[in-house]
Amino acid sequence: MAKRVLDLSGRELAKISAKDFKSSVVSSEGRTICAEVVVQSPPLVDGVSNVELAASFGADMVLLNMYDVFNPRVEGVPEEYASISDLSEFLQRFVGNNLEPVDPGVIPEGRRLSPRSIEKSIEQGSRLIVVTGNPGLGVTWSRIREGVEASKRIVGERALVFGGKMHSGGIRGEDIYDLKLIEDVLAAGADGVVVPAPYTVPGSLPERVSAVARLVYKYDALLMCAIGTSQEGSSSSVIRKIGLASKACGCDIHHIGDSGYRMGVAVPENILELSVAVRGVRHTYRRVAMSHLR
Repeated sequence: MAKRVLDLSGRELAKISAKDFKSSVVSSEGRTICAEVVVQSPPLVDGVSNVELAASFGADMVLLNMYDVFNPRVEGVPEEYASISDLSEFLQRFVGNNLEPVDPGVIPEGRRLSPRSIEKSIEQGSRLIVVTGNPGLGVTWSRIREGVEASKRIVGERALVFGGKMHSGGIRGEDIYDLKLIEDVLAAGADGVVVPAPYTVPGSLPERVSAVARLVYKYDALLMCAIGTSQEGSSSSVIRKIGLASKACGCDIHHIGDSGYRMGVAVPENILELSVAVRGVRHTYRRVAMSHLR
């Protein structure tokens, strides 16, 4: 059996292959934490970057949002750690990035999903590409499927490819939990699917998330349940409820979004709260306190 994410040191998280990391997530049985960070936002605390805050409050994974692969920069991080592989070393965490399947000209080319940006993500050291859309961009499940297929064709085993939605993305008429649309993404080769966690969007009932989990398992893929609706700035009791519901539904990776006091990073205490809720203080404090020299 693969070594659990729970037992990986920071050095191991920074170096582990995508394939081995997937096995480690499965072995952890719903106890992996992913924090998303908007890389363009100024640090919440002076003298330390938002990605460092996320890592130090319990995240095993850091997902870079609005990261431009052609102009790599993470606000608050020394310039010498601009690439994703360097950032993994800097944070001692597993690091990936979002790419958005939208038309040319809508967002910077380094954020838009294309053959060039996919390949550049891998060159930069990304071990996880998440095909998704930010609010208001209207990214459909069909575009996500196409993006996953293109990404998987290019990256092969070099990185994990997830596809999905953290919210409606501005589309009211498309069912976020449509099993047929989600299965199309899985059939396109996705290593994981992203859906809103229970209680985070209208209609996000636990039974609907559970149905997605059962489908994802059939494809030997991972399920990421996302708190991407600014509830990452809610009370600790809300975070606990969402985390426990997600775990009960079959969530493999608990995602917490980037909107806390302002856009950039979740309220740091809520990253900690989510971790404690789904894996207790033993594994949370180990991740928070472990020396980078181990």
